[in-house]
Amino acid sequence: MTKITAKICLSFKEQDSLTNTRIDIVKIKTYLPLLCAVALLAACDNDPVSETAIIAEAGYSDVASATLEVGLPAPDFSLQSLNDDWVKLSQLRGNKVLMIFYRGHWCPFCVGHLQDIQIMLPELEKRGYQVLAISPDDATGMQKMAERMDRPYQFLSDADLAVTDLYGIRKDEELPHPAMILLDDQGIVQWFYIGEDYKTRPSATQLQQVLDRLDSQ
Repeated sequence: MTKITAKICLSFKEQDSLTNTRIDIVKIKTYLPLLCAVALLAACDNDPVSETAIIAEAGYSDVASATLEVGLPAPDFSLQSLNDDWVKLSQLRGNKVLMIFYRGHWCPFCVGHLQDIQIMLPELEKRGYQVLAISPDDATGMQKMAERMDRPYQFLSDADLAVTDLYGIRKDEELPHPAMILLDDQGIVQWFYIGEDYKTRPSATQLQQVLDRLDSQ
């Protein structure tokens, strides 16, 4: 092989290497947002709450403004659902109710929590519970959250935080504190968890413990 031929071959190899490098960079740029989103969700599992909160017969809240009391009726409200229907809490009498207040479809901790709790949905239905997932999301946001679930929730929009204020669980101008509230079939509060730390929420296993305790009373 002559020196000129060798240089030409080397030049082609360098060009191929440069082309492959550019392709790799394009691939990285294309998939980086998806990889980051997956990594973010994987890193955002919720911490389970303390055992004290689970066994608390009077409910648990570290939010000073919360107004709920076990043994009293939950404040009534009407909210619009993802299906564009209006759901009035008092019209659900005759069914037990689990209310889950979450921050929004954009919150990876909220996504992770609802994905965890959804494994309990068949058990909750068997025990006579209707599950209401409440957030400030509009219809578009609720639809995005619904698409991330394997089982259906009843999503409700509290866009103006009126119900959030009614329950005393507003965090700031835009968000509620995460909360879980269990009502009996007459709308009476049986148990609740309201927490300032949005990364800490009752797990499906802990919810099962609460349900078993309430059913044994």
